[in-house]
Amino acid sequence: MDWNEQAVKPAEQYLQFSSFSRSGLITQLKFEGFTTEEATYGVDQTGLTDDNN
Repeated sequence: MDWNEQAVKPAEQYLQFSSFSRSGLITQLKFEGFTTEEATYGVDQTGLTDDNN
């Protein structure tokens, strides 16, 4: 299983229902059990690029 790809789906779902900063979304995905690298990849794929969003 590609855990990087598995992190994309919840990242996208969170952004549909709530406003997250980049670092906040990474933290949330890590809380769910993804590694820092997996969470960062997931957030990168959403297009969220900085903490001003």
